Amino acid sequence: MKNNIAIIDYGVGNIKSIYNAIKFCDNTIEVELVSIPEELKNYSKIILPGVGAFHDAMEKINSTGFNEAIIAESKSGKYLLGICLGMQLLGTCSFEFGKFSGLNIIPGEVHPFDSEKLKLKVPHVGWNSVTHNSENKLFTKIQDQSDFYFVHSFYFKCSDQQFSLAITEYGVDFSSAVKKDNVYGVQFHPEKSQLSGLQMIKNFLLMS
Repeated sequence: MKNNIAIIDYGVGNIKSIYNAIKFCDNTIEVELVSIPEELKNYSKIILPGVGAFHDAMEKINSTGFNEAIIAESKSGKYLLGICLGMQLLGTCSFEFGKFSGLNIIPGEVHPFDSEKLKLKVPHVGWNSVTHNSENKLFTKIQDQSDFYFVHSFYFKCSDQQFSLAITEYGVDFSSAVKKDNVYGVQFHPEKSQLSGLQMIKNFLLMS
């Protein structure tokens, strides 16, 4: 299968900026906004974006049938990247205004930052450093503790540290990048993170 990219379009996410960043990195690559779950099988790599509330996003994913398609494609061995809320949706469940089930592809829970306890502003907005495993392909040519751009009020807590690919500190240490087999997730926005973010997108495009 040729190297082409599907950005899942389920009505939640800043998909245009991701599309533009991919084309900036490689304007020869085929990138499509995919709104029909069955079409995911036609692509070699998949990006799951997301902004907003966990429960609302999962409702849209479930109602459109993308839940089954995403799980099936992840099991097929294709590379999948969840960005921001898209990363959180890969987890087991979220405690955002209740308890709601996720896709359960990467075992972990999504928890709120405790602004009063941490004495920090929530949401966590802006640049922050990412301590990562430089041996992983997603972080090739990216210096350890590089800064990436974050916008989130909830954080991912892996059920097992083997799934945690990078750590960021914001009152607590949380997993800012996760991985299980061929499935990746990043809490930050690589498409808004300048040179380091563009390098990460290039690394994802080159995975094989």
